[in-house]
Amino acid sequence: MMESQTKIIKYSKRGHGLGTLEGRSAQVEVVGSVIGDTLLVELGKKKKRTFTSTLLKILNPSADRVPPLCQHVGSCGGCTWQQKSYPAQLATKQTHVAALFKQEPLPITPCDEPWHYRNKMEFTFSQNKEGERYLGLIIARSKGRVLNLEECHLTNPWFIDVLKAVRTWWEGTNLKAYHAYTDTGTLRTLTLREGKSTGEKMVILTISGNHDYCIHKTALDSFKEAVQKTLPHENPSLFLRIHRIAKGKPSEFYEMHLGGPDLIHETLHVKEKALNFSISPDSFFQPNPVQAEKLFTRALEIAAPKPTDIVLDLYCGTATLGIVFAPYVKKVVGIELSPYAVCDAELNIAANNLTNITVHKGDVGAYLSEVLAPPNLAIIDPPRSGLTPTALTHLLRLAPQKILYISCNPTTQSENISTLLAQGYTLKTLQPVDQFPHTPHIENIAFLERHPL
Repeated sequence: MMESQTKIIKYSKRGHGLGTLEGRSAQVEVVGSVIGDTLLVELGKKKKRTFTSTLLKILNPSADRVPPLCQHVGSCGGCTWQQKSYPAQLATKQTHVAALFKQEPLPITPCDEPWHYRNKMEFTFSQNKEGERYLGLIIARSKGRVLNLEECHLTNPWFIDVLKAVRTWWEGTNLKAYHAYTDTGTLRTLTLREGKSTGEKMVILTISGNHDYCIHKTALDSFKEAVQKTLPHENPSLFLRIHRIAKGKPSEFYEMHLGGPDLIHETLHVKEKALNFSISPDSFFQPNPVQAEKLFTRALEIAAPKPTDIVLDLYCGTATLGIVFAPYVKKVVGIELSPYAVCDAELNIAANNLTNITVHKGDVGAYLSEVLAPPNLAIIDPPRSGLTPTALTHLLRLAPQKILYISCNPTTQSENISTLLAQGYTLKTLQPVDQFPHTPHIENIAFLERHPL
């Protein structure tokens, strides 16, 4: 065992502290650390001039260090910054956005209640060589090892109640956790969702699609019973999801409705309007709905849409942003690849009695290649990887007067925007919004306008 003292001076991309080592050119990454900490650590493996480590003792705590709420801090990969004060988290995120864009953003929008905010969690089933069973979140910096979660302060308490009930159910069966490399075992993940405003709950058990490891009706019945006993007055929406893989073929997913409603619902209040949304098992929805209300309100204020505007909503998902903007513009056209999201989008449009918004199923780049008339405003909320080269090329060809780009990955967002700036756009506004307290992740609004010809 090699012990060393280190002073944390910055954060890694994962949000873990990075410190210097006396007499060495390498640095050390320490899970559960805060900039300003002086620590005693045990050095682990070295990769690309960075040692992994185990925190042994806090010799001199950072001024930003606070007592974490959760017993799993330092091992769980779900939270990174519980031990860092919330004002310090906000300051770090503000500085990060400013550094990426080389421009000072508007003050970050904080989360009024930075605990119990998440509406969805996915937990993983796992077993070690000795057959010990684990159901929880991935351990930080591990290669897929899972922590048996006993508490979580990012979600409402019922998430952990159901997690523990399912873990107990599993112990009473002979089912094995799925092993990806060998395509063996049955149980893959347990996904829990809720409507924050409605209290409606959804439980999704995902299993292997390998026929040799199917789940029998008796096990499914006892799974349903375990969940329903934990939520006796809730009538949760229950689904079985089958995830099938095959070499040389894309993954296939099948769903079986096991009980309760087939959808849950959420209501967002944006400006003076209450907007209603249906959420199916595969739907993407903002993981922090209360903060999403602030995000969408700021997006409307920043973009200042006009009643004559034609809007393209790219990567529109279940059309949440399009529905937010539709009452203030002439027309919204959404583009989304996922057929499940498109179905939910159509339900959401009908639920909000909107007639000026349509959603097309397809790849954004391919769809844009066929669009001839430029929109007044393009709304972009892409995956973490950002715009594809094809989508970016055709967006530049269309040259909308205004672009509202919302992203949960400001790094790829800044890369895309640098291309837009080089082609005649001006970055008018940056507005970070803290959607993910106690993690290094951040949502960022960027608003661009094209120079007049």
